Amino acid sequence: MFLRAGLSATRAWEELARDPELDDPTRELADEIHRALGRHIRHRDAVVDACSTRGEPARVFAALVQVADEAGAPLHSALWSLAEALRDRLAVEAEVRAIAAAPRQTAWLLMALPPLGLLVAWALGVEVGDFFMDTALGVVSLVLAVILYVTAWAWMRRLVSQLLPDAGYLSPAYDLLAVATAGGALPETALARVQRALEESDLDLSTLPAIERLTDVSRRVGVPISVLATTEASWQRHRARAEASDAAATLSVQILIPLGLLLLPAFVIVGVVPVVVSLLQDAIASGQTGLW
Repeated sequence: MFLRAGLSATRAWEELARDPELDDPTRELADEIHRALGRHIRHRDAVVDACSTRGEPARVFAALVQVADEAGAPLHSALWSLAEALRDRLAVEAEVRAIAAAPRQTAWLLMALPPLGLLVAWALGVEVGDFFMDTALGVVSLVLAVILYVTAWAWMRRLVSQLLPDAGYLSPAYDLLAVATAGGALPETALARVQRALEESDLDLSTLPAIERLTDVSRRVGVPISVLATTEASWQRHRARAEASDAAATLSVQILIPLGLLLLPAFVIVGVVPVVVSLLQDAIASGQTGLW
């Protein structure tokens, strides 16, 4: 915004460092870059050095500044495009989290069944601790219930994790490629710049083969690579939404499998078996020390 208004990079970073509405890490980053620019360090180098040890958003920003500098693209236009891409990315991730919320809550509710069984048995007056620790049947039951419980937990965690797309589904490589070609660079030159920026910023490289195919398509059909890159980036985010929605619909059925095979048996073992054994022991003629 400041660059688009005509402020210099030094002044823009100074204003960001003073902005009280920004969080502390962002203001610290802005102040670090501002101080580096005050020492007459090149803007690109100042940004890359300051962002190299920070989180992924900062490293994406550094890669964008690097690519825009090499391509000769206007930095304010590149940053505006990045802001739109990041807003779209945040929207996708928020939607994925919302879709995953219901299955996660269902999984946690199901995981509460075995402990609930213990509480029910204790409320009925059964000495569940004595049963599980002092009898052979209790020890075997406890071990079996723990195995079932842990297996169900791992199974349902894996099912829920499938809601999230694969790594690199929102890679900034496509957006960087659009910036790299803004200065009129050849697709191969732009691709080399993007690859170098991703490597130096330690970002995901899994989309590079797809970008290479995109450059081949651009050269073969004569469509500007910047248009293809922007369209592909938007499509990747749309696909992430669709895949998360499909996975959530499937999960609502799949999550019943560990429920029926593992959690319900674990619930019976820790909640029903001690009660049944206690009732049988009470029914035995007095003088007998125990059924097991």
